[in-house]
Amino acid sequence: MGHVSLGRWRPVLLALSGSLSRRAQRTPRLRPRNRTLAAVAAGDPPLLPAAAASSISPAPPSLTDTRYIPLSAQPLFHRQPRDREEALELIPRYARRSATPVSLRQLVDFGRKPTAERLLLAAQLMHRELSIRLAHRVVELQSLPYGLSDMRSVQRVRELYENSFADLIMYPRPERKGEEERRFTELLRRIRDRHADVVRQMARGVLELKQACGLGADNLHISSFLDRFYTSRIGIRVLISQQVSMSLERARQGYVGIINTRCRPAHVAGDAIDAARALAYRYFGDEPPAVRILGNVDLEFPFIEGHLYHMLFELLKNSLRATYECHRDSPDALPPVKLIIADGQEDVTLKIADEGGGIPRSSLPEIWTYMFTTAPAPPESLIQDDVIPPGGATPASRDTDPIAGLGYGLPLSRLYARYFGGELSITSMEGYGTDAYIHLAKLGNKLEALV
Repeated sequence: MGHVSLGRWRPVLLALSGSLSRRAQRTPRLRPRNRTLAAVAAGDPPLLPAAAASSISPAPPSLTDTRYIPLSAQPLFHRQPRDREEALELIPRYARRSATPVSLRQLVDFGRKPTAERLLLAAQLMHRELSIRLAHRVVELQSLPYGLSDMRSVQRVRELYENSFADLIMYPRPERKGEEERRFTELLRRIRDRHADVVRQMARGVLELKQACGLGADNLHISSFLDRFYTSRIGIRVLISQQVSMSLERARQGYVGIINTRCRPAHVAGDAIDAARALAYRYFGDEPPAVRILGNVDLEFPFIEGHLYHMLFELLKNSLRATYECHRDSPDALPPVKLIIADGQEDVTLKIADEGGGIPRSSLPEIWTYMFTTAPAPPESLIQDDVIPPGGATPASRDTDPIAGLGYGLPLSRLYARYFGGELSITSMEGYGTDAYIHLAKLGNKLEALV
């Protein structure tokens, strides 16, 4: 291609250059970014637009915690509301503040020596941070698409969050270590217990919407909301449980709050295997497949055992059921399910491999959809129609797994895996079996996947 002369375009270029120069002179100078960071460090995080408050996108969890400023204990507002109505009027102001993600490593480092001074500081952190996170959820629950906010069960959930927000900011910020801090932590425990049945209540709300207009959890906007909502719920429960464990419960050797600093996946897997096989035996009335633990069975790393147990139990339950149903008419022994533990430089990976016949490739996307289930009983029959009091739980929620048969197991398990920078993935070979991979950040330096 030959040389192109710019002679004919020179007047146009000169005119554009002059226009841009004059516009730059009229444009006000932006404040340097470091001044905003300094304000955050001083305990005054920048306000967010009201429209963005319900869809806050913090730093990706793949980034390490060393790049971010820790939680601030500074109170947002110095005047305490006089009553619930005045407290609820503050929700939009709190919702404009951004939540601050923390990492597993930060929680361990902070709580390794739980002195009375540190417990008081942690309580002050919770007084501020939990108010912000609860306000985010109230604002989003008020403006859900397709009329989901108007469903009776969703309104109950919103009232739960409003009541918890009001209780929190109407309670005086603890200023003295000892009894004052412990009384505040008792309030946090009551708030956590009050929300115990939220998963089932929200599932009921989605079913109510589906019955009203035909839209359900397979809708992209609704499934995205559920991901944000349940991820936030995981984070709130982690922060509260960590504070409750450090302040009110007897310390356990090797634990920092709820975090086992020497979590051994093989031991957690053993408990999950026993529970899943017992459930399979009750369901089928026959001996379920065996489960073999292979790989690095002596591996230890810091993690929240409850999260790992939740993921393993759900995956093992699915593998045992698929294997039994695929081979129960075979004269041969049931093939075992294999659980393999691998220790990498970045991740701890657990693989659950079964020979349960696999999943059709066209159905793989559906397994991550809330309320997608292959259980014989539809989700509607597993959600009781009795009225749930705002602070209570149904008899069913106390006696059964809140996700059993609802099709919530895999989506929630993936949220648990992603919460501290991990992942849950599934590959399948139709006609043979399925492999599920749990990847967990080994160093504990991945930030919460807040949304």
